[in-house]
Amino acid sequence: MVAERLQQSPPATAASDPYAPIIADFRAAMSMLKCASSERVLRLGVSMAQLHILLTLQRSGEMTMSRLAEVLNVSLSNATGLIDRIEERGYVERTRVPEDRRIVKIRVTPQGSQMLDEIDALSDELLRSVLGRLDRSKLTGVAQAASALRSTLEVTTGADPMDPHAASIPSPRSSSTLRGVERSPKQPPARKD
Repeated sequence: MVAERLQQSPPATAASDPYAPIIADFRAAMSMLKCASSERVLRLGVSMAQLHILLTLQRSGEMTMSRLAEVLNVSLSNATGLIDRIEERGYVERTRVPEDRRIVKIRVTPQGSQMLDEIDALSDELLRSVLGRLDRSKLTGVAQAASALRSTLEVTTGADPMDPHAASIPSPRSSSTLRGVERSPKQPPARKD
């Protein structure tokens, strides 16, 4: 759905593309914000991979280990290793389904939710610092542009306007690359929970 909508965007032509400077500035600003935010997150002792897992679980709720690996686009053993480290810190917990003890479910703990709130506060602090350097007229322009961009993105991508982390979920792997096994597009991947 998103790919179809993105294909409908205006084609880029080298020198006459009015979107090019906007895209370049936007990417540069987002890259700088991401780097600054990453440094702050790493100071809390959380890797970006761990943060991504926590945000995915916070948004989606409890997930089976196999589903989490699929959403993260990693093997089950890689997902298990990442969860091991996050669980040691008390940010997630694993439970086994009583009806089928082979199925392991993962969920964020209250301590994990508190840590995510702290990360959001750090991000807000960084953005407030940046926005505080703009004069009132530029701040008003940024506010209007950000609002318009957000609402257009919601329409274009179908994102939930109430989910501040909607863009952090990666696209699922194609069926041909799922866990490195070739599959035809019509054959759904085997699910083992």
